[in-house]
Amino acid sequence: MSAAKYIGIDLGGTKIAGILADAGGTVLCREQIPTRAEEGQEKVITRVFGLIRTLLVAAGTGEVKGIGLCTPGPSDLKAGVVIEAPNLKWKDLPVVALLEEEFNLPVVLENDANAAAYGEYIYGAAKGRKDLIYLTVSTGIGGGIIVDGKIVYGRDYSAGEAGHMVILPDGPPCSCGRRGCIEALASGSAIAREAKALLMKEGQRAPGQASLLWEITGGDPERLTAKEVGEAAAQGDPLALSVLEKAFRYLGIALGNLVNLLNPEIIVIGGGVAAMGPLLFRPVVRAMETTAFAHMCRDLPVVPALLGAEAGTKGMVALACRKIPAGG
Repeated sequence: MSAAKYIGIDLGGTKIAGILADAGGTVLCREQIPTRAEEGQEKVITRVFGLIRTLLVAAGTGEVKGIGLCTPGPSDLKAGVVIEAPNLKWKDLPVVALLEEEFNLPVVLENDANAAAYGEYIYGAAKGRKDLIYLTVSTGIGGGIIVDGKIVYGRDYSAGEAGHMVILPDGPPCSCGRRGCIEALASGSAIAREAKALLMKEGQRAPGQASLLWEITGGDPERLTAKEVGEAAAQGDPLALSVLEKAFRYLGIALGNLVNLLNPEIIVIGGGVAAMGPLLFRPVVRAMETTAFAHMCRDLPVVPALLGAEAGTKGMVALACRKIPAGG
């Protein structure tokens, strides 16, 4: 009798990623297609259906025991409804019912950051730990919290929104409508915005005095992204280094507050911005240690995520495996 297999789907604003894997997290097949959210809700669902069918064919008849799907934005996990996902143009969509009707398989729904946190907990950087904080630092900042091996959901499945902790009440505006959220201070978008503002203020200085970012962007600050800021900082550019130091100090302050609140065993940071390595982790740890109680920071690992782009899909395989009986 062959081992049970599960499908994990990570539905994002730009791409739909899917894997077929066994309960141990071994990936047997992986597929990825563009989301094309601008085509509307029904077209996106049709594309999800198509991706799942491809993975079912790869699995063979009767081999798949269930499907796990993670999406951005708030969802009613008990009802299986995506309440709102603006990047997908989804609102009050009963996605679990649609998938179960189409494939006659049980479906598990989860928030994408929680799925990534669970993936790192079961298969990745936090394997073997029971209490962890997971942050993804990318265009925005998301988070997932696991306590005693269980995802912390809160009253209506909305817990873990670490990116919207307000650090500076009079700070820059955030996409959520508030000001001074950590997402508005330390995300990839925030880093690019701050560096662009400083570049424009600096102007084109004499050769040898100007920031490397002028050269990296071809003299067009509008092209600036956090990746370029990281590249310039890695070469010792003072402007880029000052931007990152400021952003990641705020991120460390936020983490210090979370450490005081949750006393985790490990902190895992993923997302594209985390690829900056020591440029992120050193200032984050310094600021965290000045914010949190010393005994809570002692021997507290702050580590990069291991699963990369597959954190969400592997997390959904792990959740499906946990919630759906292999014999079902």
